[in-house]
Amino acid sequence: MPVLDRAWRVPATGLAFLCVFFGGGVLALAMWPVLAVFPGDRRGRTQRAIHRLFRIYLSGLRLGGLLRIEVVEGGRLERAHGVMVVANHPSLLDVVILMSLIPRAQCIVKHQLWEHRFLGPLMRQAGYLSNALPAEEMVAACAASLAAGENLIIFPEGTRSRPGQPMVMQRGFAHLATLSSAAIVPATITCDPPTLVKGEPWWRIPARPPLFRLVVGERIESAAFMQERSRGLAARDLVKYLREYFESRLTDVAD
Repeated sequence: MPVLDRAWRVPATGLAFLCVFFGGGVLALAMWPVLAVFPGDRRGRTQRAIHRLFRIYLSGLRLGGLLRIEVVEGGRLERAHGVMVVANHPSLLDVVILMSLIPRAQCIVKHQLWEHRFLGPLMRQAGYLSNALPAEEMVAACAASLAAGENLIIFPEGTRSRPGQPMVMQRGFAHLATLSSAAIVPATITCDPPTLVKGEPWWRIPARPPLFRLVVGERIESAAFMQERSRGLAARDLVKYLREYFESRLTDVAD
């Protein structure tokens, strides 16, 4: 039975990827002109539409038996306004799960996606930021997005982590937080058994459907780290605090 279960989940997983890369492109071509034609907040309308689509997509994966999702304190993301959502990054589905919970989500996307023939117009209409932006423009754009009430999703590791390896966090998000005095909402993601990790092909699926568990922490005020110190020291302390925060929770799960 486990062999038969895994055998059907391989093509089902392939179909799920086709829905994202090809179905998503077709849907984007149909969506962005419709979302653009109405007056008002086109950017916010597009972000909310993507949020709903990801909710539907994940519901389909759950109904198909490809995964399970457990969310703890998800209301903290649904009610978020102008905060940085800082999360660890164990799997390819992390951003999909987060965006399905955040109605007004802002993202930094790879420039290849931002310039994509089919998906690019939707990415730009949603106001997502290309990672090819110069540093000063990126900081200014992120700060403006937070000030407008959008919630910026950040993976401080910069890429997906590898199971069993220590967490390495880049300091850019902490400089942005201290510059803009943005509040941070930490989100700890675990996936058991691991799947869609860095360097692993999509068809190498686990023996049983994975359980994604997302635990949303309490709001952290980045301004509290300043306390008459230089911004560089404040950013370093913020990185240290969040690294220890994630490591303690991930260690508890492993134990």
